[in-house]
Amino acid sequence: MVELGREIVRALVEVHGPAETVRRFSDPCWLTALACVLGFEWNTSGQTTVTLKALKVGLQERDIPVRIVGGKGEEMRWVPYEAGHQLRKIGVEDVGELISASRLTCSVDESAIQDSYRIYFHTMIVAEGGTWVVVNQGMNVDDRTARRYHWSSEKGAGVQEPHTSILAERERECVLDLTSALSTQTRKVMVEILGDTPPSRIKEDLAQVKAILKSQRLLDKDIPPELARSVPSYLAPPTTLDEETLRRVKSVGEFKELLVARGIGPATIRGLAYISCLIYGSKASWRDPVKFAYAHGTKSGRPYYVDRRAMLEHARILRDAVLQARLRDHEKIQAIRRLSALVSDQVPG
Repeated sequence: MVELGREIVRALVEVHGPAETVRRFSDPCWLTALACVLGFEWNTSGQTTVTLKALKVGLQERDIPVRIVGGKGEEMRWVPYEAGHQLRKIGVEDVGELISASRLTCSVDESAIQDSYRIYFHTMIVAEGGTWVVVNQGMNVDDRTARRYHWSSEKGAGVQEPHTSILAERERECVLDLTSALSTQTRKVMVEILGDTPPSRIKEDLAQVKAILKSQRLLDKDIPPELARSVPSYLAPPTTLDEETLRRVKSVGEFKELLVARGIGPATIRGLAYISCLIYGSKASWRDPVKFAYAHGTKSGRPYYVDRRAMLEHARILRDAVLQARLRDHEKIQAIRRLSALVSDQVPG
């Protein structure tokens, strides 16, 4: 996987350039197809984490102007160090903006979208000109399903509908989606509550929220239809809110500042969102923002396991084609293009 993945990226950079090569990682279907070329079946566990890890290793210390930083678990926290070390090798001098984007994308997918998935994998794919793509993956520990979140520098690191796509195995019936345009008012009210309301009063409001949700009615209070049936465990209001944390974020100017503030996590964001909606009457989206879902299929090894020898041979062919193209011998690259066009014409639409 390391050898073949590296040569595929090398060929893509040679034909399309580093920025376009990186941009393709923002397409979840393209990344799944790449993983399949590297030996995975389309629904195999570890497809995202292993594929991107193999590419990360394959691209290190090479002359290919693309790098991958971050990874699974503890490696998520390595992004600032790896960005400063690896990205300067491909000419990216100012990594501060990339590090900020890395942090915000994780916070959005962990806290602004509360869909029962906890982020455990985070990578940033970066080209020499600074073009970047983020791929985050979350896990639902109860049913062991995964969800993949794709970001691109073309859309930027924002808080309103910022993803290029979200890939999931299933759609959740109820999700708190503060990235939706429908949640604009709630994002604003949450910041205003922090600035205008004493922490002790915010905690009292949270207690009232629990009473509303428990009885599912309170005179003039309307329960969102998605919550009127039942509140999923992952959307249960927090037990309490920490007053010291609330004081620390009292002066935040906008929602994305709140997301990345020290001590702020999903529970605090969820509590403030409930207060905003149920006490102050703001509107928010409770619909799952997933854009594409896939069903279950066959498992690894069927109908056969990968042919490692063939993968290495294909890597050699790609590497030789690129090297010869650099020597003004474009015949192999042109042959690969013609073969690609021929296959595309023969595959049913």
